[in-house]
Amino acid sequence: MSRSQRHIAGFLVAAVVAFMNIQMARAERMVTDLSSHVIEITSQFSGTELLIFGAIERTIPQADGGHGVTIEGADYDIIVVVQSERHDMIIRRKELIGPVWANKTALTLKDIQGYYAITSTRPLDLILSAEQLEFLGAGLDQLKIVFDEPVSAAEMQAFRRGFIRNMRAKKLYSQQEGAISILDDILFRAILEFPANMPVGDYQVDVYLVRDGEIILAEKSPLEVGKAGIERVIYNFAHERPSLYGMMAVLVALFAGWLGGFLSRKMSA
Repeated sequence: MSRSQRHIAGFLVAAVVAFMNIQMARAERMVTDLSSHVIEITSQFSGTELLIFGAIERTIPQADGGHGVTIEGADYDIIVVVQSERHDMIIRRKELIGPVWANKTALTLKDIQGYYAITSTRPLDLILSAEQLEFLGAGLDQLKIVFDEPVSAAEMQAFRRGFIRNMRAKKLYSQQEGAISILDDILFRAILEFPANMPVGDYQVDVYLVRDGEIILAEKSPLEVGKAGIERVIYNFAHERPSLYGMMAVLVALFAGWLGGFLSRKMSA
């Protein structure tokens, strides 16, 4: 083996050892799950709660296969983000036109979540840096809101504040800091509220494990929100055949009007 080959081999061995040491230093494990992976919306649906729970393994395995060493004095933080699929959404701003408040300005938001909730063990700015929060889009202040047409900075901020305020009022957006507790530095749980007007579709639950201001583990879990029973049949029909659904809705409305008038005449006769 030549000297250059020995140098290359030595470099590769050193790189492998360094990689193994990094893996061992990050050997914590996190197991997460949801109380339910499916939320069914029926005519009696008035909202629900979702339990997100998990456990942290704090043992670093030894290279020789011996007993692991428990990490002592490590402070962990948990961040949980739940969000729905992204769709375009039209928002309107009411303005005073004469004596009446009416919708005047309308903008379309591109690829925005219909539901967004984030909860954490502590205030987010005490867990991660501003740059990390912006990169993750973690927190209502970090939501990426893009308009379909150019607007001034002042208008952008006004629409942004109004949109988030309205979504929070509808309980579709929420941010709860300090709502997750970690028991014995191992077990954690978070409870999130879903209102009756939550959008249907595929949701994603992200759980981040943070130590010393750095994300060391992340777990993703799917969540399906859909109509059930006769509501599901009507919902699918309306989305698969909108023209036919519209015609039937008009016919039903006309029939209901005729039936109401007919019964009224009969009762007054």
